[in-house]
Amino acid sequence: MCYNQCMHVKPVTLTPAGRASRLPLTTLVLMLAILALAGCGQDAAGPSLARLLADPAVPAPAVSSLVTALAGQQVTASPVAEGADLTLGLSPSPDSRLAYERILVPVDRFASLMTGTTMEELRGVWTGQVASSNFHTIYAGQNAMADLQALLGPPSAAVKPQLDAAQVADRLWEDHLGIGILPFDELLPRVRALPLDGLSALDNQLDQSKWPLAGRAWLSSQSAQGTAALQRLPGKPLLTNRNPSKLTVLIMTGTTAITRGTGVAIEKSGDPAFPARVIGPVLAAADITTVSNEIPFMDGCVPDNSAGLMSFCARPEWWATLALSGVKLVDLTGNHLIDFGTEPFTRTLSFYAEKGIKTYGGGINDEAARAPLIVEDHGNRLAFLGANQFGPDYDWAKADYPGSAQYDRDQMIAAIQAVKPKVNLVFTDLQWTEENGNGDYTVEPIPGQAEDFEALSDAGADVVTGVQAHAPQTAELRGNRLILYGLGNLYFDQTWSWETRTGIVVRHTIYEGRLLNTELLVTVIDPDMQLRWATPEERVKVLSSVFKASGW
Repeated sequence: MCYNQCMHVKPVTLTPAGRASRLPLTTLVLMLAILALAGCGQDAAGPSLARLLADPAVPAPAVSSLVTALAGQQVTASPVAEGADLTLGLSPSPDSRLAYERILVPVDRFASLMTGTTMEELRGVWTGQVASSNFHTIYAGQNAMADLQALLGPPSAAVKPQLDAAQVADRLWEDHLGIGILPFDELLPRVRALPLDGLSALDNQLDQSKWPLAGRAWLSSQSAQGTAALQRLPGKPLLTNRNPSKLTVLIMTGTTAITRGTGVAIEKSGDPAFPARVIGPVLAAADITTVSNEIPFMDGCVPDNSAGLMSFCARPEWWATLALSGVKLVDLTGNHLIDFGTEPFTRTLSFYAEKGIKTYGGGINDEAARAPLIVEDHGNRLAFLGANQFGPDYDWAKADYPGSAQYDRDQMIAAIQAVKPKVNLVFTDLQWTEENGNGDYTVEPIPGQAEDFEALSDAGADVVTGVQAHAPQTAELRGNRLILYGLGNLYFDQTWSWETRTGIVVRHTIYEGRLLNTELLVTVIDPDMQLRWATPEERVKVLSSVFKASGW
């Protein structure tokens, strides 16, 4: 059916409650005037017309949002009484098209030890029909309530709607027996996304269709005109708040030095990737994985586990450990880069370049060492900076000498502020003094450490990470900026204490240029130098220590 002139149509009118004004839901129909041709000849002068009937079970805000999205496809809408070409419903049919999708995520405060929840548990507390020992209250963003009621049913008194995501976060930090529910794109670093039914909304390999807590609506054709309209729509949903093409998962890790006892263990196993066999594939699943590799790769490096040995190197073939871990970026702020002189380190720089590995925080000279590394992934522009406060002097780069960037607070602040306008997020790594005045590794920052880390955060660094620590240290939230004072060991041989055997793998989720969420994964170095993931009990032990020392 073709029309020779444009048809004037009246937009849908919604009340604050989200219902069609004075229109029975059972007869809610939206007339879609599609301005490009849909089923008409190429010489038609005006728009073709398709009409859509919305199932009353579809939340009115979803219908309103879809109308807005369709307007972006040169579509206007108005309610009519009959004659639908398309229907909008909550269930798919064989020829339907997913038009609306809103991923909703259960969350807790960042310092939560909760491992996840289930739809059954959520629905039980939501409706008041089943009690949970894990949480008693659900704080939901007001703008998610319509979708949640369609999914979970009428809310009980245990459900406390909040104005926005910031208020949900505030309530969760106050109420340790509450959890929240937020739209995926409204997550923020102060909360931690919880797995649901064993799935993670932060997983860059998630089959989104299997996520159970999502508002969805499908368009189905009821006529040739409707079929023509569907064929003109994009293959992906018109509306989604979780577009995988805009999602970056970034993993950052602690101290790596594949040397000494770790090197001996590799040679004994006959497997150059032996340390990473268990945890490596998880690290490699990120879009970007970084390590702070403190030592050079050197031909002729001899595996040596002698007591007191402090000059470190790695055999080139041991790169397999980092390759299995999917490493794409290497932090060069380590204090053992020049243990065997400058030549092995400059050869290591060439070694990285040949493998397509990008570096920051160190380089062929001081200028290169201080230069920010800018990386773009899935539309997200990220800057990486690094510096070494600890030394030793011969490890620091100079105008004509390779090494790590020597830390200078004012210079780092200036570098952060200079690169900030060019990128979405700034990540800053610091190699700090490892021990307190008594020569001990501590979970708390040592004197002076907090002041400098906080200064860089306040200058605009979205995440400041200490890569020097051989045992996990505290964390700090400054608004939605994050400080991680020390991550502990990754691939290193310090198995002489529980604290030095443990480390934290940090998994950041970035979406549309924002840091949405950060997960802390706990690793353990076994006596044979192979890393594994902590058991549930070990995870609680490590993170409880970190969170308690953080004042949480």
